[in-house]
Amino acid sequence: MSGRPGGAGTLDGATRQPNSPAAIRNVVVVGPAGSGKTTLVESLLASTGVIHRAGRVDDGTTITDYDEAEIRQQRSVGLSLAPITVDRIKINLLDAPGYSDFVGELRAGLRAADCALFVISAADGVDGATQALWLECQAVGMPRCVVISKLNHPRADYHQVLAEAQAVFGDKVVPLYVPVAHDGSDTDDLAALLSQTVSDYSNTVGTGRVVHPPTKDEQLLIEEHRGPLIEAVIEESEDESLMDRYMGGEDIDVKLLIDDVETAVARGSFFPVIPVSALTGLGLDELIEIITQAFPPPSEHQFPAVYTIAGKHVTGLSCDPDGDLLAEVIKTTSDPYVGRISLVRVFSGTIRPDATVHVSGHLSNFASEHHGHQDHDEDERIGALSSPLGKTQRLINAAIAGDICAIAKLSRAETGDTLSDKVNPLVMEPWPMPTPLLPIALVAHAKADEDKLGQALQRLAAEDPTVAIEHHRETKQLVLWCLGEAHADVLLDRLSTRYGVQVDQVDVRVPLRETLTSASRGRGRHVKQSGGHGQFAVCEVGVEPLPTGSGFEFVDKVVG
Repeated sequence: MSGRPGGAGTLDGATRQPNSPAAIRNVVVVGPAGSGKTTLVESLLASTGVIHRAGRVDDGTTITDYDEAEIRQQRSVGLSLAPITVDRIKINLLDAPGYSDFVGELRAGLRAADCALFVISAADGVDGATQALWLECQAVGMPRCVVISKLNHPRADYHQVLAEAQAVFGDKVVPLYVPVAHDGSDTDDLAALLSQTVSDYSNTVGTGRVVHPPTKDEQLLIEEHRGPLIEAVIEESEDESLMDRYMGGEDIDVKLLIDDVETAVARGSFFPVIPVSALTGLGLDELIEIITQAFPPPSEHQFPAVYTIAGKHVTGLSCDPDGDLLAEVIKTTSDPYVGRISLVRVFSGTIRPDATVHVSGHLSNFASEHHGHQDHDEDERIGALSSPLGKTQRLINAAIAGDICAIAKLSRAETGDTLSDKVNPLVMEPWPMPTPLLPIALVAHAKADEDKLGQALQRLAAEDPTVAIEHHRETKQLVLWCLGEAHADVLLDRLSTRYGVQVDQVDVRVPLRETLTSASRGRGRHVKQSGGHGQFAVCEVGVEPLPTGSGFEFVDKVVG
């Protein structure tokens, strides 16, 4: 990219917090399980000086995978926030799980973010899970950059994976950079196709790059890929004369091309590809340039639908720190020492500690199934305000429109709830929640667990809107509905480790029903003549089906 300033916003010198939405980028990291998302986030944290050394997923030492279930399973199971600061811009990195059982966490991350890094492993390519995640991003119109990771893997094949991505996701998936391989060594260099320079990472592992002009062979490689890139950029340009000038042999100004790339990326119609090796640092600087220069700030993000408590549609809201407060709880967790912690995306206004806000939860207005999620409207006082780095809470004095923060001790706030001014309460339409399809019947292991089980399940439902709790009226069973076996494993682990409740799984009882398919008749006789008056009766019984949904009809008749 060019090095054009990323925005007009700045960071407050004392708190290092942004004082304008233009100085914020909210980026969700999306990709299938095992693609290297968490490792990429760790490398970005280390390369920008947030942490001294990148952790490892295998060792359970990463910033964003801190949950006990994540460390045990060695994969992300929940959304996690890790901010970095580059060139006076705060970048909120949201590490989202890639496994399908945790799609609810992914959708929460897509709601909170304004753009995405879509990670594909150079060793694994594009599979069904990758396609499903791309469709999730596409459904919400998320601007995204494709990151082909794990270039240092023995089975890595960058060009094959790039071809697969273009075949599946379309011809707007175009590389801005290409890796330069050297004989007898790993990929050390990265060629920039627009600026026609080469970044050398061979002697600067984890510390940056050295930019130099291309050699003759490197120039041939650049020219091979530069033409298709320029044509793709011109197709996205608002200057209709640009294609004619290019076809006529005119050398298009690089700055003009870069401006068009940044505009196309921001509106989500162009998806640049950047090869990255998180372990060696290759491509990290280029990735940060894309985030700060091409990704849109929160002020360009379209608001979700907003309503009053009475259901009237609200318009005219904007990403203004001085506007009316509008924020949404995107994740809820329970800390044994702090209590409930709500991760919140601020869409309008400013949140400050000790302020009183209105908490609105009206899931029933937007979803037909909402077991365990009762509607509520309450005023609550905000506790401590912080900017999380994984599980570490760093206190701040305000969170402006466009930023993401954590709020402590909102006792009634649940994931998907809306925070607004108490004098002007509002409700945001929540993101679409997947329907849980796996039932698990639970019974308390002991009497002491029975007393705590109900409250623990309600807390799980408050944290995770993809969970449904059902007290079955016919089987009398307590049923926990989940998205899959991995999801169920995490929920049961949290019941035990976080809330101290031991449960046993039992078979789910299925209430079966039968119905009549045709008419039938039967006759019975009653005869008694031993002593006294004799008894005689004939009983005829007839049954026949009624139209579906009409219920039952009983008719009796006595003759004689």
